[in-house]
Amino acid sequence: MLRYICVAIIVIVGEVIARTTFPMPRLAPACTTTTVRRDIVTLSPTEQQRFFRVVREMHRRGWMDGFGSMHDHIAHQVHGSEQFFAWHRRFLRHFEALMQEIDPDAVLPYWNWATYWQNPYADPVLSSAFFGGNGRPTDNCVMDGAEARWGRNYPTRSCLTRKFRYGAGTGSFWPMRAVRDIMTSAKTHAQFRSRIENGAHGIVHLGLGGDFETMWAPVDVLFFLHHAMIDKIWAEWQSRDPQRFERVDGYDSARQALTVDSAMPFYGEDVGSTLVTNGPGYCYVYDDLPMPPAIVKKSKFLMALTKAANGTAPVADRAPNQIPEEPQLRQEPQLSPQPGVGLDDDAVADTDTDSKEAAVQLYIKGHRLAAIDAQASAKARIVDFVAPQPMDASWLKQRNYDVGEAARMQKLVDDVVDKINAERRQGLDADA
Repeated sequence: MLRYICVAIIVIVGEVIARTTFPMPRLAPACTTTTVRRDIVTLSPTEQQRFFRVVREMHRRGWMDGFGSMHDHIAHQVHGSEQFFAWHRRFLRHFEALMQEIDPDAVLPYWNWATYWQNPYADPVLSSAFFGGNGRPTDNCVMDGAEARWGRNYPTRSCLTRKFRYGAGTGSFWPMRAVRDIMTSAKTHAQFRSRIENGAHGIVHLGLGGDFETMWAPVDVLFFLHHAMIDKIWAEWQSRDPQRFERVDGYDSARQALTVDSAMPFYGEDVGSTLVTNGPGYCYVYDDLPMPPAIVKKSKFLMALTKAANGTAPVADRAPNQIPEEPQLRQEPQLSPQPGVGLDDDAVADTDTDSKEAAVQLYIKGHRLAAIDAQASAKARIVDFVAPQPMDASWLKQRNYDVGEAARMQKLVDDVVDKINAERRQGLDADA
């Protein structure tokens, strides 16, 4: 069991701009086991319900507000710079470690939004069987799925919201073929970060809208599954060249050169400590990627962890203002339920487990059959897929994204979708 360290988050950018308290378990100095992160739709119904129970408890304790506040107040340090991949990998591990405080066997899954890229509305993940879909028209509150009627206390007391980009729909996301084109063309860490952040990553945030398109998006659990997919994409790019597990390049938000020794905002640990997913403190791999090499020599922080595990040196606490106390639990904010709307947790708890699992399986099977029918129908009609639409320049600027890079990525994904459509018209089974 990981030890709690309650952390008072104090972010200083000329002045103190945020302060909140929630726990931060220490990273393990060695991996006793290596967990496998999987696509959430491939989990068994029992595994899915176990995950939902854990995140509901995290929400009840107010931890989702803590993650939202933390991300919001250091957003401009970890977006638009080469801290993006490393810092979010550490952020995901923080989230997963708190999951494991509640259930030691819990593992963070990922959301493969590329599976239904041309029609996210058909994605089971955005259905009532998983995380729910669009917010209700009157106030954008999420009323179905695992987060049905969730409240939040950050940045203000309200409901958890989503507001799809086009009213009833999100618009298209990126096909994996376009993502892998970037994997092939990007030769440096800086190139890859910029192209993914300003393309495949951003379009999902914008598409779901509401809280998801803000910098406090981590109040929504789906944020962590989206970023687990982004982390998986980075891990796949790393796997194509062993040197990518040992070095980084580019600049941080202060335009200082980024190296493996650069400190990550808030955590204080070096970037090098994040480069291998199955290294000390992280201890995970992705289900369809090769095992990364066990490289720790480039990270001073990981070397200190290793020495501490061997009893040869202590590891200094890295986070500021640590208070060795248990966190105070907060009452979960709730919305007033509407009759017949959303998922009632009490009703779910009273439902026979076998019946509930069968219902979930039937729902997923129905989505898959519908998708197969849609694909067969599309082949018969040869209806072109639609590329994701350009992200608004003002939206990009507000989030410290690169407008020029976003435009270049728009052209890339347009070209890829055009190729997919051309192949489909020729009767080829285009790989999207």
